[in-house]
Amino acid sequence: MNESLFLRPADLEYLKNALAEGACCSIVGLSNVGKSMLLRTAAEVTAPSTLNIYVDCNLMPALTDQSFYEVTLRAVLDAVRRLGKKAPVEVVNRLETLCRQVIDAERPIVPALSFNDGISVLCEQLDRRVTLLFDEFDDPFGALDGRVFLNLRALHDKFESLTYVTATGAPLVERRHDADAGEFCELFVGHQLALGMLDEVMARRAVLAWTKEDANPLAPNEVEFIVAQAGGHPGLLRSATRQVARFLSGVPSGARPQALTLVREKLESDSVIRNECAKLWSYLQPAEQEALLQLLGGGDELPASLVLDDLSAKGVLLNGQPARVFGELFAAYMNRQRRTRQPARAGVWVDVDAGEAWVDGERVPSLTDLEYRLLLLLYGRLGKICDKYQIVEAVWGQDYIDEVDDARVEKLISRLRSKIEHDPANPKYLSTVRGRGYKLAAV
Repeated sequence: MNESLFLRPADLEYLKNALAEGACCSIVGLSNVGKSMLLRTAAEVTAPSTLNIYVDCNLMPALTDQSFYEVTLRAVLDAVRRLGKKAPVEVVNRLETLCRQVIDAERPIVPALSFNDGISVLCEQLDRRVTLLFDEFDDPFGALDGRVFLNLRALHDKFESLTYVTATGAPLVERRHDADAGEFCELFVGHQLALGMLDEVMARRAVLAWTKEDANPLAPNEVEFIVAQAGGHPGLLRSATRQVARFLSGVPSGARPQALTLVREKLESDSVIRNECAKLWSYLQPAEQEALLQLLGGGDELPASLVLDDLSAKGVLLNGQPARVFGELFAAYMNRQRRTRQPARAGVWVDVDAGEAWVDGERVPSLTDLEYRLLLLLYGRLGKICDKYQIVEAVWGQDYIDEVDDARVEKLISRLRSKIEHDPANPKYLSTVRGRGYKLAAV
């Protein structure tokens, strides 16, 4: 994926100006909206008087203070090595020694002391303005001991040339409320950059660029369909583009408009797209989630305006009357969330849109394709008998009427029963009507 498609010049300019002022900066945005690309690009913009160091917190082997110091000091060492002859040999050697001390430390105090010595060497002997750009900072900031961040604050206060950039899904002050982390958060007051979704022009440009890379061009209406489904979210855009291009590949041009109507269901059931939507949902605050569900419900009472403003700033809500969610795929995910929060239903319930089944308010374990087709048939004829021929035609297809024997049908019934019944030996819902077929009871 060409991530430079998601880099907005205004965002990079904002970050560069903040660092030029010697200010720490907090980058906030939902999952996969371009935070990493912005930080990596900023790390490459290193002038003779600056050293911007990209720190990927995903590389931490564990959520411990020692791992954080190790990953950061490794990134420092790598950045200094890349300076080549501009970095004194004694600085490189000293950083290598300190990095090894952090890795091999057996006493808790050693990693922090070695890290502090490394930052001191960096700031005192390189004569450059140093910026540590912490990517994927959410988990470390939420899990590490507050003294880690108090230590970072102390180092910043000691060295005027040292600044920090953090990339998180939510503002730092929303992640923690303890005093030690609070002093660290004070460094970013007045310098928070919120990354929203791509605008429609950038979204179309990205889709066209990907299809060009894949040598599978799409018609203008197909590009518009993708943008409507995914909105301006880069991750959803890429997944939707891949799926649509794959689905339409080989379809005659005259049949493509009709085929496009079948793609929507395929997109909603795609595991990558579902996972991306789930990640976006998890990045939202509980109050924001409730506000979205409230808007979706169409009630008379509107959510608090401040919450709606936050959702608009994050790009989740598009401005307009009425406000709407940025993309249809995420709106469909919200619909599924709303249904799962409704009071538990007695009996069997199938969410056809989500491809999920529920029994007495509990979600049924994952069903195979054959099991799900069988359940859909029975659910569509709730309370009515389905004979063998109806089952074979619906599950395997008409061509298999003479090939699928009673034993295969019974085995499939048994597998489905084991997943939807609390006591399969004494079924409550999926019953056998001897000599006639099978029936799914309403309650």
